[in-house]
Amino acid sequence: MARLAQALALAAALGGATLSAQALRNVERVSIDDLKAMMAATSVVLIDVREPASFQKGRIPGAININYTDIPKHAGRFAGEKRTIVTYCACTNETTAARAAVDLGARGVPGVKALKGGWDEWVSRRETIEK
Repeated sequence: MARLAQALALAAALGGATLSAQALRNVERVSIDDLKAMMAATSVVLIDVREPASFQKGRIPGAININYTDIPKHAGRFAGEKRTIVTYCACTNETTAARAAVDLGARGVPGVKALKGGWDEWVSRRETIEK
């Protein structure tokens, strides 16, 4: 009986991990060109989810910094936001940005998108950096 309980617990944990990975993959990505168009139209809230030290060294113009670990505490400030919310990070496949989008969605802020390529792509394209 104990083995059955362990097996069920393991299956539940793995199922949750798969669901989480699927949720991250399902976060819509926005291209840099699309982001720039939104920025020009002032129709975006841009959230940099990197650590504050990285944000201070350079950021996409107009971005606000909310460290990924603090996203749950700040979700309420975006409730009812009419502009598109885009998160970005500096990790492979926008993983942290997608996690932030999922976390915001789970707290009542739907439709948050992640920047495809994130900070590294922005820098490699030599886009404008704010310090």
